[in-house]
Amino acid sequence: MTRLSAPLALALLLTATQAMAMDKPRDWIPPPASAVPNHREVWRDVIIEIASYAKARKKEAVILVKGGVELLVKGEREAAWEEAQDPYGTNFEKRLPLGTVYRPYMKVIDGLVVDGLYCSTFAFGKPLAEAIKDRRELDRVLAEERARGIQRPPVPQPLGPFSIDPKEELRRAAEIKRESEKIERQRRMIYAIDAARDAGRRLFSLEDCKTPKDADAAMRAADRDRVLTFADADNPTTGHLPKTRPNHENAEPIRSVSAVRTWLPMLNADSFASRAEWVMALQKTNYDIVVVDVAHRGWDGLTPADIAKLKFKALGSPRLVLAALPLGKTQDSRWYWQKGWGAGSPPFLFAPDSDVPGQFITDLANPEWKAQLGKIATGIMDAGFDGIVFTETDTYLWFEELMPLD
Repeated sequence: MTRLSAPLALALLLTATQAMAMDKPRDWIPPPASAVPNHREVWRDVIIEIASYAKARKKEAVILVKGGVELLVKGEREAAWEEAQDPYGTNFEKRLPLGTVYRPYMKVIDGLVVDGLYCSTFAFGKPLAEAIKDRRELDRVLAEERARGIQRPPVPQPLGPFSIDPKEELRRAAEIKRESEKIERQRRMIYAIDAARDAGRRLFSLEDCKTPKDADAAMRAADRDRVLTFADADNPTTGHLPKTRPNHENAEPIRSVSAVRTWLPMLNADSFASRAEWVMALQKTNYDIVVVDVAHRGWDGLTPADIAKLKFKALGSPRLVLAALPLGKTQDSRWYWQKGWGAGSPPFLFAPDSDVPGQFITDLANPEWKAQLGKIATGIMDAGFDGIVFTETDTYLWFEELMPLD
């Protein structure tokens, strides 16, 4: 296993992970800490198994992971989980050091997709290399201080009171909380990006910008940072094709992820009336990589003939076509959905997602759900896709919130 620097490792230990904002299941009773699974390990194992299968089927298969930044590097939650499982340190020598990069996981992925590097409240506002350098330097300083007995948190936590006015006090407290969450999110992104780049993996970003001007600025910043970004002023996951042609549009043949200069993440096709209309629209584009759902509106699956058509740009040169595979969520519109299914039945439908009607949080530890994912992956490779993009990977954070270790 690769290890990150000691300051970085210490920072990971002292920083709590921000949980996902989703409702808890009704009447939920958390298990004791000793019975809590290591959800990050479960999620990694599923990705490793499916990715290994895809690469066994097709040696040059491209594997990307959207989100899941905590899966790359051992952080505070997994260190705390080990303490809960082994409070007396009986197997202490077998524990991976904090800050270790999970090499078996890194080995099977070809790139990392990060949301909102440039158009979000979590944007760095500076060159990525500078953000990484600043974080490393601060972690080094914090480690030196701790060695001298000075305990300063990695994320600044100003202490109140700030005003004698209760409204102002609440406003300021909320502002500080937002800023702390932003810094923490940036830290986790930096650690993952740093580890991925050290391993030679491509970095992608998906930007939902407010205006075309913001999207143009995001593209320029991404070029500076060597990030392969898709930035649009419309929500990029709704399935609307951009109105403008892609930056760095080219006629070069694309046979590997290292040659890619543009990409189109079309994660659903709800705006198209039919599968044929959807495929025809995609055929008219010149993106180097096209990422698509495997089925139009969740139930009308793309055929091998459809995928063969998509493997060429409008200019005529070959490109890569990847299938999106949601891991931690599913919907009642999917082709495999059965009558009578709902939250808890079957058990892998762990809870409804209150933000999206008809969507459910899935339990990746459940053998039946893992088997279903395996069937989908088999279908993806049988259909002729060039690889897989794992999506909905961050749900382990929600399970961790449900199952605290303290």
